[in-house]
Amino acid sequence: MLWMVETRLTCNIRLYPYYIKSLLDTHGNGMEKASVYSGEITHLDISLSACLNAYLAYMISGLIRKMGCRIRPYEVNKGETDETIQEAIKIMEKAFLGKASMEKSLIKAVSLFEQIKHKPEKKAKVAIFGDLYVRDNRVLNQDLIHIIEEAGGEVITTPYHEYVKITAENSIRRLAMKGKNLEAMGFKTMLAAIQLLDKKYYRHFKKFLGNQAPIHPLKLEKKLELFNILENQPDVSLFVQTNPAFCCPSLVTEAMKNEIRRITGVPVVTITYDGTSELKNDIIVPYLKLAVIN
Repeated sequence: MLWMVETRLTCNIRLYPYYIKSLLDTHGNGMEKASVYSGEITHLDISLSACLNAYLAYMISGLIRKMGCRIRPYEVNKGETDETIQEAIKIMEKAFLGKASMEKSLIKAVSLFEQIKHKPEKKAKVAIFGDLYVRDNRVLNQDLIHIIEEAGGEVITTPYHEYVKITAENSIRRLAMKGKNLEAMGFKTMLAAIQLLDKKYYRHFKKFLGNQAPIHPLKLEKKLELFNILENQPDVSLFVQTNPAFCCPSLVTEAMKNEIRRITGVPVVTITYDGTSELKNDIIVPYLKLAVIN
């Protein structure tokens, strides 16, 4: 069974489960036996534990990726960071399968990064944002993170659990305004639980990532008109916006890039990926060669 979110949001997402199923049926070879379940993005329709474990999976995997991006540009032995990431993933897989303690496994996985030899240098920081289908899909974005690093940059990524914290309070308010009080209560329960998870597990990453950046959704909403995205990352040298072809919201953001640059003083490079083999990431290289390291 495959899981897919049930939503009335844009991009015809409600069509996806049916389209995925039709692809499986057409492919055959046993894949037609797989079903597609369309459920709540919180997984609360399955169980609270499913919700919390999904959040924890996004949190831990996102923070492991973030640690890798923090260390890899400065590693002494090329490839060591990627090997460590894969080893850390294997350790955490056992924990999520219930074969090992979650916290002990996390301590073991994070400790692996302490063994990576790296140089005390400073490189231009590049923040990647944009469409979620592209931003973290290294196949579709043609291995964007490694390309940026090879060109002399350090990548800043945003783990998905941070998106949850940014949007949760707004989602609760919208549900309450629509009279969906039961769903709003479910979101509040989820929010309280994930705050406990954050407090319990993030401390193991502090040595590499520092204290968690404070997130205040209401405060952020008031600042959106000023694109105040540099509050927690004041030393960004370049923004890279990742778009899939024919994406309407991406076109809106792309139209805003000159204004974003005017207000923040940070250049914005837009890359549109169309699924072909044509190289798209070369456009970044000149910006990084001329970047001012803050």
